[in-house]
Amino acid sequence: MSSPTATVYVHATPSAEPLASVTSNPPPIVEFARVAGHVLTLSLSYLSRGTVILTRSLTTPLAVLYNPLLYLLAPAIVLLQILLEIFVFTPYAIMASLIRNVYPIYVFVGAACICSALLGSIARIVTSALAYALFAPRTPPTPKDEVQEKKASTSAIPKPRLRKRVSIREDR
Repeated sequence: MSSPTATVYVHATPSAEPLASVTSNPPPIVEFARVAGHVLTLSLSYLSRGTVILTRSLTTPLAVLYNPLLYLLAPAIVLLQILLEIFVFTPYAIMASLIRNVYPIYVFVGAACICSALLGSIARIVTSALAYALFAPRTPPTPKDEVQEKKASTSAIPKPRLRKRVSIREDR
């Protein structure tokens, strides 16, 4: 028995431009960036080489003068080292040791102050609340009350007497 067979034809149309030609023509900015990168690399390498050569040529005479210069400045260098030890390093070591040893006391006193401030604030709040709960708050005086209090206070206090001026004459 034979099976029926069919023939299929696939027809492909070529695109307007082949794929290889798209990647072979990069945009002009890519070429410019490549050239700029090469120019920058070359200029920096020449600049760094020139800087190294200039630095070595300037420091070579100093290397020759370094040992005699140190020999001549040795007394001043030793004096400066002694003064630095006396006025900087020793006080710094003393202060660092003192701070390191006093730190626990500082923390204890600080914690005690903070706790006492909190306890005092809480006590003040509690006593104010109890005073408000136990004793009725005062009502503010009305203007009539103020006028009556002024009249009562002025009438209750006697006016001070004015002194009389007396002159004494001698008779002749």
